[in-house]
Amino acid sequence: MPYATFNNLTEQLIQYFQIQKYAEALELITVEAPNFPGDRMWADYWKMVSAARLENRELVYQVARQMLADGLWYGEILWRQSPSFAPLQGDPQFEQIVSDSLAVQLRDMPVGETLVLTKIPPDHSASSPLLIALHGNQSTAERTLPFWASAVSDGWVLAIPQSDQVMFKDAYAWDDLDKARAFVTSQYEALAKNTLFDSQKVIIAGHSMGGLVAIRIALEGLLPISGFVVNGPAVPYLDEPEELEKLLPAARQRGLRAYFIVGEQDEAINAAEVKSLAEKMQAAGIPCELELVPNSTHDYNAAYDAALRRGLAFVSKNDR
Repeated sequence: MPYATFNNLTEQLIQYFQIQKYAEALELITVEAPNFPGDRMWADYWKMVSAARLENRELVYQVARQMLADGLWYGEILWRQSPSFAPLQGDPQFEQIVSDSLAVQLRDMPVGETLVLTKIPPDHSASSPLLIALHGNQSTAERTLPFWASAVSDGWVLAIPQSDQVMFKDAYAWDDLDKARAFVTSQYEALAKNTLFDSQKVIIAGHSMGGLVAIRIALEGLLPISGFVVNGPAVPYLDEPEELEKLLPAARQRGLRAYFIVGEQDEAINAAEVKSLAEKMQAAGIPCELELVPNSTHDYNAAYDAALRRGLAFVSKNDR
């Protein structure tokens, strides 16, 4: 059975795991992995977790060692928190692989190194507005830059914090939401000390899971911002609707504004959930718009530039 994208393949693998067909999952990923060379990190991960479920430790270690030999590595989050690896914790061979992975990671990322990719407009001054943009899961600050770069030419200072939650080489995440919010808040505070911008003209933005974090930070009032612009966001509060209802009145009183951008062909998100959140915010009296961008998927394309400009203009309308 051919798979058009690695996401399609992943859906089938998840289904196999849900019904505990681990041998079928291992066979599938082994056969299909060569068709997706750009997704090797996830392909190897699926091989290892499938093998681990089948108690085939030697295959787990074989895949891991080859990955390390090729200069690739997984962060401790995946090694320690993946349920499939729970029985391997403490095994000397497994612990050696985790240690070797950390050593390679530290070579690529020295201890204490964090990254905020900052782009400054040519006419930068203390009156420049600030756009804080958050990348999606399994991404980096550099890779998400195209979604937000057009703001710089319009005079915005652009700051893109790169999460400190490391999944694997060149892939960072926001899965621990408490940690994510604290990290973004700390990066804003550092930015305020070192970069000129108008603190009355700040907007937070995000793509995919970064969009979810941006929405939560905005609705919870964790930063002094005008509002948010999100592109293809994951939707927060799905499991805690009562929390959302509690936050909306205070967000309205703060003058929060919101703009959702959704590609009409974005299959990586649930557009109905995004629309529902936008409608709830509108019903609560929060100025909010949702723009559907034709012929656009979850990945960047140039059509998103104009949508971002419209979003920034809408949210900036009542800057303090």
